[in-house]
Amino acid sequence: MKVLVLTSMYPRAMGGMFVHEQAKYLVDAGCELKVIAPVAYCPGIITKLGGWSAYANIPGHDTIDRIPVYYPRYFRLPGKWFHPLSCYAEYSGLLHLADSAIRAFKPDVIHAHMATPPGFVGLLLKKRYGLPLVCSIRGDDINVYPRYGRLSMHLTKRVITGADRLVSVSAALKEAAGLIAKPKNEISVVYNGCDHDTFKSCGDKRTYLRKALNIPETAKLLVFVGDVSKEKGVCELIEAFRKVRNKKKDLHLVVIGTPHDAVSKIFARMENGMKRSVHMTGGLPHWQIPQYLSAADIFVLPSHHEGLPNAVLEAMACGLPVIATAVGGIPEAVEEGKSGFLVNKQNAKSLAVLIEYLVRNDRLIKQMGIRGREIVETKFSWKCNAGIMIEIYKEAIKLAA
Repeated sequence: MKVLVLTSMYPRAMGGMFVHEQAKYLVDAGCELKVIAPVAYCPGIITKLGGWSAYANIPGHDTIDRIPVYYPRYFRLPGKWFHPLSCYAEYSGLLHLADSAIRAFKPDVIHAHMATPPGFVGLLLKKRYGLPLVCSIRGDDINVYPRYGRLSMHLTKRVITGADRLVSVSAALKEAAGLIAKPKNEISVVYNGCDHDTFKSCGDKRTYLRKALNIPETAKLLVFVGDVSKEKGVCELIEAFRKVRNKKKDLHLVVIGTPHDAVSKIFARMENGMKRSVHMTGGLPHWQIPQYLSAADIFVLPSHHEGLPNAVLEAMACGLPVIATAVGGIPEAVEEGKSGFLVNKQNAKSLAVLIEYLVRNDRLIKQMGIRGREIVETKFSWKCNAGIMIEIYKEAIKLAA
């Protein structure tokens, strides 16, 4: 089976490791894939602003783990107001490449990741070439982007009602999508997988990294992995951390990810004691994340909204208890009181209470870590994910025939 993958997130293009992991297992299962991952192009000084500079050095074409990946450019200005226009801009920017790729590759199905922009682009390609479209909805494309304005909502509805098959990473996200529009066919819940061999607790990495960060072996270490933004609850995390650290001075926090400007200012204003206890790594290659997880005791993710974040699954695979907000699909992965604790979003006080309770209970940390690993091994497998996706591709082909 030949699959043309459309995604705004792919290694080299600002993340998307979960898309690549699924792609690798699809190839192992016998599929042939080509990936088109449009890259925003901003001229002049705009290119130098914030994370946009990361796009500048991305090549036009690459092969990653046997998978050919194309990075066509399209014009996009930063800011949520330009999001719906980027759907049309992406289509325009990749159309020439898609024409030649589809003629040469002859895909059986298009698989778009995220409702907008990729899902809408896939919808236009579906109509142009008569190809079936499978669209994976993942979180922000349902929980956030439709609220950017009427046009964003309209485009999201078109994808939900127009795709031959929709796939959701969690039951909660499936329900949220159904409230926006009625899908053409039933939405399938297909959980992301996790690389159980790569993400596992490794004692030697714990010792090495703690020494590198000047964190005592006996100190408790929290870790956050994700977009370092207000939407990910980083402000609540810092506030909760400060409250607990006032009582337990040997508490440390590692924040992995690229900070947004507003959050960077918060870190810059920290008093010296806090700065010595909060370790900012910036963005890291995916292969380095297991090392930092192995060095930690507890994983914390107080997001305001989510699909089902792979960061949670990877932390559980490394034997860490999870303290996270009860949003999106997180409660479908974290068993309350067994593999971690769930808290209401934007509630720094409750977050601090749970952090303090867990850092003072070594036995519970160990028990929850063991249970978390068991959950990931039995419920979240990329091999299983790929097998289900192939059946969904077959169904989409039949429905479009």
